[in-house]
Amino acid sequence: MTMQMADPLDIPAELEPAIRAAAGEMEAGRDLPEKLVRELRDSGAFRLLTPRELGGFEAPLETVLKVYEGFGRLDASVGWIVWNANWGFIGALLDEPGNARIWGSGAEPVFASSSMLGTAVPCEGGYRLSGYWKLVSGVNRADWLAAAGLIMQDGSVRLTEAGVPDVRFFALRRDQLAVKDTWHVSGLLGSGSNDVVVEDAMVPGELVARVDVPARVRRPRYQGYIPALVLPGCSAVVLGVAQTAIEETVALALSKRTATGGRLAESAHTQAVIARSEAALRAARLLLLSTARDFDLAAESAEPVTLEQRAALRAAMSHAAQVGRDVLAAMYELGSSASIYQGNAVERLFRDGMVALQHHNHSAGLFEAAGRVRFGIDPGLPVF
Repeated sequence: MTMQMADPLDIPAELEPAIRAAAGEMEAGRDLPEKLVRELRDSGAFRLLTPRELGGFEAPLETVLKVYEGFGRLDASVGWIVWNANWGFIGALLDEPGNARIWGSGAEPVFASSSMLGTAVPCEGGYRLSGYWKLVSGVNRADWLAAAGLIMQDGSVRLTEAGVPDVRFFALRRDQLAVKDTWHVSGLLGSGSNDVVVEDAMVPGELVARVDVPARVRRPRYQGYIPALVLPGCSAVVLGVAQTAIEETVALALSKRTATGGRLAESAHTQAVIARSEAALRAARLLLLSTARDFDLAAESAEPVTLEQRAALRAAMSHAAQVGRDVLAAMYELGSSASIYQGNAVERLFRDGMVALQHHNHSAGLFEAAGRVRFGIDPGLPVF
């Protein structure tokens, strides 16, 4: 039986020694070691959003983002996996027979997930799902894949009663999919973000979750805007990576000598860059957490999340990405030639952070969508 800690905010610090010890194996193996995945699972890192009756923390979004940030400070790949694996909230969307299939054995399930769309055709007892999902982080260590699928009917996209495409979440067993070894990249190596193929997999109806109707669990965490439980996690990880990059650069600057013989830390330019970077990063963090708090408060007050709040979350994510990119580049530049050597902390932080920033959730174009909302124009994005 797994042991659940009293406070999820304590989990990253508790696992720091194990994460540090696995750093080299992550890079070489292009995945998280199985032992570390077990330790993450047993600590509760994968059940931050899982309902309490299924053994989860059912934590507020603000708390969850702080945990992701904490892992990001230790290792970007670990933070990325913890974010992508926290799909236990699907237990609040499924009925009890579906949860019995996933949690019924008593062992805690490990999820991988993807927001890319496959296609599903109704059949007797459920759906036939097919698709190709790219960049599915942690899939080799997962028991279940939570995948989004577009419902097709008679060759056309089926619409909901609200007149929008019928998109649902599907829970697939690991043996229902094929993993393509595609994760040959420059950074975030330990995330094992390989591609996944599913061909005509039968998914029982009890393992298919709707997001256009109220969740079965009628508690605040699951009665708000469900995509918000997923979207901002990657931004929190990046903020953690950027903060560690600052700390490592400060440590380097205290010992590194410049061409004139003085310490790098004594340079006015260095001092200004560090101060500006830390101030910008702190402000971006507070903005992201503030928007998450607004979602938590809305859920607790049983108030609907407005389009303006959704736009504010997207803008906060894009802002966090922009600041994170600026900070990582500034720290890499300050380190000069030291930053290019393998084994230097900033070198790996820069690689990992820049790869994380390529995620579509960090697209600068999302600023445009948020701006359209400000002008009363449709944002033009289905998940907003």
